[in-house]
Amino acid sequence: MKHAGFVKVAAVASWVSVITTLMLIFLPELFEPVKDFAGRMHRVHEPAYVLRSWAYLLHPFLVLTAALGIGYLLRERSPVLALFGILGFTWWAFLEASQQTLTLFAFDKWRLAWDTADEATRAALRVNTIMYDGIWDGLYALLLIAFTIGNACYAASMVRQPGLPRMISGFMFAVCLLSICLLANEMRMPLLPDVVLEWSYPAIQPLGRFLIGLWLWRASQAATS
Repeated sequence: MKHAGFVKVAAVASWVSVITTLMLIFLPELFEPVKDFAGRMHRVHEPAYVLRSWAYLLHPFLVLTAALGIGYLLRERSPVLALFGILGFTWWAFLEASQQTLTLFAFDKWRLAWDTADEATRAALRVNTIMYDGIWDGLYALLLIAFTIGNACYAASMVRQPGLPRMISGFMFAVCLLSICLLANEMRMPLLPDVVLEWSYPAIQPLGRFLIGLWLWRASQAATS
């Protein structure tokens, strides 16, 4: 393997993405309860929120790096599926990063301005927030489609490989199902109860990303041994 070093970097990125995934899931447990619009605007001052926000921006680039490593390993066995898997994950990563840059560099600035704003400015900030929520929801629906495509292509490519790749394929198919259910929720056509979806993500994603890192690392080690 000519690029074993890159595959090793992709493995480490996948392992680090386990940490960012857990941060995205569990840091909201530390958030203060929000009772009104002013409380939502005040959240920008919470350390747990700030930490999660920057982890949220880093997260898609870590997962994309791991996905590129997967595509590299699959390129000879399934070139078409590998290509569309890379495209799906790239599409997803930049949509999710766009969401978070919109939050960090637009919405959070409005939140910081809220405390000292006069009533006319606050009225404008409320309108801006409605627009922000609509754009965020639109990007979210689109990134779910991209994430489903990326995972489905990689899962289809790996399902016939024995051992760890087949196990990872199972996790990716589960992610596809979860993404479809979340998209159905956005379309007001729920397929599963919210409590099932709430627990599915932490049950599937962290372990799946750990196994991806393990597979990538083993592949890089086998190429240099």
